[in-house]
Amino acid sequence: MVELTANAANRNKVVIGVDDQPHHLRLLEQCIIAAGYTFLGAPSGVICLNLVMRVEPRLIILDIQMPELDGFETCRRLRSDAGLSHVPIAFLTSRSNTDDVQRGLAVGGNDFILKPVSIARLMERVQYWTSRRVAARTAVRAV
Repeated sequence: MVELTANAANRNKVVIGVDDQPHHLRLLEQCIIAAGYTFLGAPSGVICLNLVMRVEPRLIILDIQMPELDGFETCRRLRSDAGLSHVPIAFLTSRSNTDDVQRGLAVGGNDFILKPVSIARLMERVQYWTSRRVAARTAVRAV
C-alpha cells in the first residue's frame, strides 16, 4: 500500500493512514484521494514512523488496535519528534470507552473518529484538521 515516490514526497498535501486491515486502508485511500490529497497507507505503526522520516504529512489517521506497535505507542513516538508536533493525529478506531479516549489524548492525539464511520463524517474531519494545520503554519511564518 505504501508507494512513496519523489513526487509524493515533495507534495504538501499528503495524508498518512495507518491500519493493519487492508480494506480500511482502501476506504481511507478512496476518501483522501477524492478530497484532493495524496494518500500514503501504512499497514503498521512501524511503517508509519519510517514514512514520516521521508515526508511531512498534513494529517495522520491512526488505528489503535494493531500488532507489533499499537496506535497509542505510535502516536507517542510521533509526538516525541519535535519536527512533527504540529501534525494533527486523528485516531480512527472502534474503541470508544472513556479510558481509550483519555489515553489517546494523553499520548498526543487530536481527535477520535469512531468506526464504523460515515464517509461524510470522515471527510469533514479530514478537511477540519488539514485546513487547521495550514492556518497554524501560516500564522507561524507570519510571526
